[in-house]
Amino acid sequence: MGGYYINVNVKADSADAVRDAVIAVFDAQQFNLIQNEQASCVVDNEERLPDGDDWYGVLLSSRTDNDWVTIYADDWKDCGLLARRVSAMLGTQAVEIWVADDVNWGYTYWENGVVVDRFADDPCVLTTHPAESELYFGNPAALGKILEVTDEVFAKTLSVARDRAGQFSGPCVGDLCEAIALPFEQAFTAYEYFFTDDPDDYAVDLPHWQEFRHLAFHHPDDRERLCE
Repeated sequence: MGGYYINVNVKADSADAVRDAVIAVFDAQQFNLIQNEQASCVVDNEERLPDGDDWYGVLLSSRTDNDWVTIYADDWKDCGLLARRVSAMLGTQAVEIWVADDVNWGYTYWENGVVVDRFADDPCVLTTHPAESELYFGNPAALGKILEVTDEVFAKTLSVARDRAGQFSGPCVGDLCEAIALPFEQAFTAYEYFFTDDPDDYAVDLPHWQEFRHLAFHHPDDRERLCE
């Protein structure tokens, strides 16, 4: 079985602002913050994690040189809600990137809490209805506010991704990352992998790894994840 990755990448010039927005989203649903610590310390020593199993974890990257902050949620099902709420709170853009079994991938692009575009290299992974499949074709012009390449170049990127559907998705996700100036190593992973991969790799692959934060929230008695 290949890897599954989902994360939310927020366009912001302040990692603190993204962190505060994430905390506000959880607080609004009665998830109480019980940890805000340097991620490398927690990953290197899991005894620093909260006791018990009644908590929810979130990892946050630092701000990249091109103003991206990545959110890694313990429950991937909450990524869309986090993208919507955080982008709305900060009045900015967010890209939810997902990879399924290492061979399919896609994104959802948000502006100010509204979905502007969706893409899947193979929409059949998400839906069997032809009308719904069209929603995942991708509109290169829609990402104009965050693109570092022309619409024509990005259209070619999506075309190549469709042709490669079912093959290892790393190169195509890398092309997306290059098009929006998002570090590939930051986008091609998810919350749980920080605790299963070799922590020393992150010090090499993620130049700002020492600035990443780990948040933990005590969840309400009646649920373990966020709700719409």
